[in-house]
Amino acid sequence: MFPLLLFLVQAALAPQSPAPPGALFQEAARAAPISQVVGADNLEEWASFIRPSDSERKFEDIGWRNQFWPAVLEARALGRPILLWTMNGHPLGCT
Repeated sequence: MFPLLLFLVQAALAPQSPAPPGALFQEAARAAPISQVVGADNLEEWASFIRPSDSERKFEDIGWRNQFWPAVLEARALGRPILLWTMNGHPLGCT
């Protein structure tokens, strides 16, 4: 419990540039194609609507690490916290 609390406190105190209100949801207002039936005539419209935008894919720019100990060494060297994401169960939530 304590490491999680420490991580949350460090994340809250980290210097950040404030985003303007509603900036995170500006692209979420994309309108769906007029026709709700997908067909050959509107397939590209639906594909561009479904495909994530560049701002929705920003998480891919984060230097994720898939091994714990090298991440610990790197975090120590850079003076940064670690977000350890773990789960128990089926990766798709199936039981």
